[in-house]
Amino acid sequence: MTVSSALLAQKKDDILARWFDLTLATYAPETAVLWKKQKDRFANPVAHRFKTGMTGVLDELVNTSETPTAAVFEPHLDEIVRVRAVQDFTPAQAVAFIYLLKQAARDVLWEEVSQNGRFTELFELESRIDVLALICLDIYCKCREKLFQLRINQINTQYSRLLKRAGLVCEIDPETPES
Repeated sequence: MTVSSALLAQKKDDILARWFDLTLATYAPETAVLWKKQKDRFANPVAHRFKTGMTGVLDELVNTSETPTAAVFEPHLDEIVRVRAVQDFTPAQAVAFIYLLKQAARDVLWEEVSQNGRFTELFELESRIDVLALICLDIYCKCREKLFQLRINQINTQYSRLLKRAGLVCEIDPETPES
């Protein structure tokens, strides 16, 4: 465990709470209040997915000192990005939650960092979070691709049914030679 990981581990719960609050602030105030108040995972699946993903990200940041890899972090980030990819966000807004982790870490760790001159450790953590942002962008693109493909398939199915009902399409037997 690196020194920055040790510092992060000490304040992990505080950072998680602050990160969750900052992320909820990207939503309408009434939505944020509802998601924060409702603790039941079945009544509030979005907040549950966010907390699960965020906890996983922080656990991995604490447990590994290496540059983040998609294989390790993607399952945790996917919990959050998948939800935000289908919401009414621009791509930048959808993945901005990961940068809010930087702000949460600074908010919670600043006193310790500034008093003990641990700026290098904070910069190291922020660099690792920057790598996570790139992983988030990849996940977002995959989610949007899948969403667009589903929409294309749905439109193709609808038009095919309409054409068949209108009698404008006939079935072609592949074994019959074309005339």
